[in-house]
Parts: sequence; structure tokens; C-alpha cells
Amino acid sequence: VRWMMYWIVFALFMAMETFTDLLISWLPFYYEMKMAFVIWLLSRYTRGASLLYRKFVHPMLSRKEKVRAAWCLERGRRNG
Repeated sequence: VRWMMYWIVFALFMAMETFTDLLISWLPFYYEMKMAFVIWLLSRYTRGASLLYRKFVHPMLSRKEKVRAAWCLERGRRNG
């Protein structure tokens, strides 16, 4: 479960970074801060990925769960 949370948070970070990289890459120590953030996500002691997943990603997914389930059921009825 720990690695699943890490990869989900890391994928969201990389997707966001694709768009913001051009805007903030000129900041001093940008790449060092980015590397420190990834190490923080990975660290067993800080559990950064777990913290971000439980605080932001999971609540967002939970709120939309009923909508996604209803959409899947509707698609199933329509195609089946």
C-alpha cells in the first residue's frame, strides 16, 4: 500500500510539474528543492507520500466515488 500511495502522489506531482516547470524552473535551487521533495516523498521516516495521499488524494477520490460508480453502472447498462 505504501508504494501505491507513493506512485500515485509521484505521478500527480510529475503531471503538475510538466506544466509548471517552465514557470518556476528559473528559481534558484529549483532542482535541489525538487530532489528534496522526492526524497521526502520516499522517506520511510517522514512518510511524505502517505501524508499527501491521505490528506488530499484519498478525500478527493472518496467524494467522487458515488458519481464514478453511477457512471460505470450506466455505461454497463447501455453497453450490456
